[in-house]
Amino acid sequence: MPPTVSRRALLRSGGLVGLAGLLAACDGSEGPDSTSPTGAVEPDDPTTWPPDTTLLLSARRRVHGYLAALEVVEVPSGRASRLRDAWEAQLETVEQLVTLGGVPLPAPPTDPVVTAAPDDTARTTAPTDDADRTAGPERPPADRLGQVLRADVTEALRDASTATPTHLAMLVSVAAQHAASAQELGAAVDWPPLAGPRDAAAVALLAALRPAVFGLEVLAARSRGEERADYESVLEEVAGLTRQLTSLAGRAAPVPPLGYDLPEPLADREDRRDLAVRLVADVAPAALTTATRVSGDVAQLTGVARVVAEAVSWDRRLGGRGSPFPGMTAP
Repeated sequence: MPPTVSRRALLRSGGLVGLAGLLAACDGSEGPDSTSPTGAVEPDDPTTWPPDTTLLLSARRRVHGYLAALEVVEVPSGRASRLRDAWEAQLETVEQLVTLGGVPLPAPPTDPVVTAAPDDTARTTAPTDDADRTAGPERPPADRLGQVLRADVTEALRDASTATPTHLAMLVSVAAQHAASAQELGAAVDWPPLAGPRDAAAVALLAALRPAVFGLEVLAARSRGEERADYESVLEEVAGLTRQLTSLAGRAAPVPPLGYDLPEPLADREDRRDLAVRLVADVAPAALTTATRVSGDVAQLTGVARVVAEAVSWDRRLGGRGSPFPGMTAP
């Protein structure tokens, strides 16, 4: 399985940045701001902030907006709960990284990214003999929030392309989760043609995609009806992506093996579903390992995010649990 990037490791690295600042402040010299947590950070001067702080604050602003909008739009309660949990986990991590760098958190944004319809468009329920007429503002459809998420993906990936290696994978992961959420809310991202990762950077990703294609083919052959249709629909997308990345890898692409070992006997539907989830679960971490190799290239990073977002979609359709940071391990 490809290596994953731990949120705990990210927070630890952020803590080391703060510790380094504290040690520097104890060497007897006067820092620009002796009251700041790191000694060298001026809260009102972004030029003194740790690297990526402005990118983290931008991500925080976006997630705050999504959480507020989630309370406004019409989303089934189970889906809303899942999205809320994911975005609150993202918000917590981003805020910890900012504060560990010694930068105070600004007040959260107050302007909603999605607003309810005015009262004069309120819908009503017809009165009955046993109930009074009720009225309330119309709740916007879920795709209104999806459209906001979709529109923000470009900005988020442009930001990520300027990030240091410390936070690059996390920012790409979060952008991919937002893109997958937009699709789930009815506003799928219109991705540009896949531009990367390419050449040698694509090899690690092919090492995760090819076994997924093989395994899904076997699972589809051993199942029937709706179960088989589920595997075949995901297989079609995984196979299509594999062909594109093989072309992008060019001469760097190794010759695929004739087959892969799979657990047997796979006679039980639950065992087959579990294997399908594990096969696609390897794709997102493999994609994120390529992020640092294409750092600064927005087009290739967009390709990485697209692969992660598609892996999130496959996982959801196969019954996986999902993650606030797809491709990364939880703390």
